[in-house]
Amino acid sequence: MSGETAVLEVDKPSLIPTISNGSRSEDLSNGSTSFEGSVIASPSIESFSTLPDQEDLEFNLDAEAGDLQVRVDNPQKHLDTLETYVSFRICSRVNMASRIEYKESEYIVRRRYNDFVWLRQKLVESFPTHLVPPLPGKHTLLAQLDRYSKSFVMARMAMLHRFLTRVVAHPVLSYNTSLYVFLTAKPSEFLLHRKSGPGILGRMTDSLQNLTTTYMVRQHSPEFDSVRDYAITLGEKLGQFEKVGRRLFKERQAYEAELNQFQQIFTLWATSEPELSPLLKAIASAVERNTEAQQKALLDTFSPNFEQPLKEYLLYVDAVKEALQRRDAVQIEYELAVDELNKKRNEKEQLVNSEGGGPSSAFNLWKNPAEARDEKIEKLSQLIPNLVRQAEANQDKMQCANENLRSDLERWHAEKKKDIRGLLLTMASQQIQFYEEVLASWEQVIPEVKCVGQPAVPNATAEGTSSVHVTRQSTKLHIPSL
Repeated sequence: MSGETAVLEVDKPSLIPTISNGSRSEDLSNGSTSFEGSVIASPSIESFSTLPDQEDLEFNLDAEAGDLQVRVDNPQKHLDTLETYVSFRICSRVNMASRIEYKESEYIVRRRYNDFVWLRQKLVESFPTHLVPPLPGKHTLLAQLDRYSKSFVMARMAMLHRFLTRVVAHPVLSYNTSLYVFLTAKPSEFLLHRKSGPGILGRMTDSLQNLTTTYMVRQHSPEFDSVRDYAITLGEKLGQFEKVGRRLFKERQAYEAELNQFQQIFTLWATSEPELSPLLKAIASAVERNTEAQQKALLDTFSPNFEQPLKEYLLYVDAVKEALQRRDAVQIEYELAVDELNKKRNEKEQLVNSEGGGPSSAFNLWKNPAEARDEKIEKLSQLIPNLVRQAEANQDKMQCANENLRSDLERWHAEKKKDIRGLLLTMASQQIQFYEEVLASWEQVIPEVKCVGQPAVPNATAEGTSSVHVTRQSTKLHIPSL
């Protein structure tokens, strides 16, 4: 099996994996049949660390870390009768003094990607006017055959970890009941929650989304319009940045292949040129060190330190646009309520000012026009107060939506500034590291270059040979007098 395979495959469905005595009963990281009887197998957690330096990652429950912390790690490939999928272990640690709804201080569960999708949908249904962090997208059709590779699984796992970390750090989303079920429920219990219908909140969210496709906001908010314009511009800039970075990555890969050929040429050349052999070998070694430096500093770090964060923020920009669209739906709902109220008020005013039965009197063949008009006025008089209350309730709802989204956008701007600054600083540090190693490699070649063409010392003593050797190692030293 290739080293790129994310998890081991199991061919015998009757096998029951065993759990080591040192693991918790809830921790099914080395084997499990909890997912609908599917059989799984995966290497140890050290082989699939979610985050860099995971050994140093600890749950320190302090004021800065928060009272609820999570970690996504240890992927496992499940071989089921109908499908094959990957699940991830979720470790949670809770400060029970401030989170009284949790009955234990630690939880370990396993969830698959579709479970994360369910969680986000529930969060959007419960908090349509909040900014819900994004999930990594589904694999593309071209990536279908590569979805169990180590690189794909590790990239998805890292983004799922960031999604869940942002959710538990949110002052509102972290108290959602669906999140509690997601972090604590056993497989059978969680399956029951997943199979339950969308509920009234889900239907309300769907109706709000349908409003934005049918109606347009009449009174645009300059504040949120500027946010929408900023999100569009930011998405375009980040998209261009990611494309240029991807193009540079491919060029560096091609450059590395050329460097490997370059190093081989100098190595073979050194075998046929005895006089130039030290210089040619030094150049070959420098080229080899440069290749290794580029691989370590620029190529290996491209995906985790550049590509993944940029893709995540492109998804985050889309999440901001979705939140703005849901806020617009709340405003449209308020505007429609006001329109209906004004329509009924105008209709009542026309009936009151008219002498006859109004436009509808022709259809009341068995009633006196005056009586029909009075009856219509009476119905409108009873309906208008309800419409007033509905309009006021929708106005309060719109104001709450504005405040919720405003606070989330403020938090997002601060988080975005910190993350993008860290991304650029990391990129600059990697470039500096690479070119420092390149400079050091070529500086080691300079002494050999300076020695080319110098006459050899005949019958050199051991002391003289040693003196010449020292001179080659450092161009700043003077040749001592013999």
